[in-house]
Amino acid sequence: MRLLATALALAVPVAANADPQKYLCNFTEHNSPRKIDDGGFVPSKYMLTIDVENSAATAYDRLVHEIYQAPIAAKFSKKNNGTYRLRWKLSGVPVTITKTVDYGIPDVIKTKFNLRYSLLFNPETLQGTLSVSGGGERFASAAILDCKKANKNMAFR
Repeated sequence: MRLLATALALAVPVAANADPQKYLCNFTEHNSPRKIDDGGFVPSKYMLTIDVENSAATAYDRLVHEIYQAPIAAKFSKKNNGTYRLRWKLSGVPVTITKTVDYGIPDVIKTKFNLRYSLLFNPETLQGTLSVSGGGERFASAAILDCKKANKNMAFR
């Protein structure tokens, strides 16, 4: 009997743990009037790491690097239609605002914004829609990302 149990255990395939998948993503277009890197807080490149099995993810771009110097955790959920939703926050994003006041004299204000990111990502098409909101003045920006699977990390200097 013990031999039969051992034979059955060896014959039944063990579910392999899926490794987290890395994606390198490029910004392709805005769904809002804002332009690339113009204060719309949508950097041109992203690195996402998604671990579906453990419902975990990280996000990394030039703003994340500037503030944290490493990828940050993103809230992960899988929707009924198979898409993934990732959400993350950036606190203390440095911003310089220039306003023209009386007689054309510029008024330069240095401040920091808190931003909220939400990404709907389709793992089949490797495309996503990124929404950004927050800041000192209410704004919302959205962008389309095209991604590809990767086995390397993105680096910023």
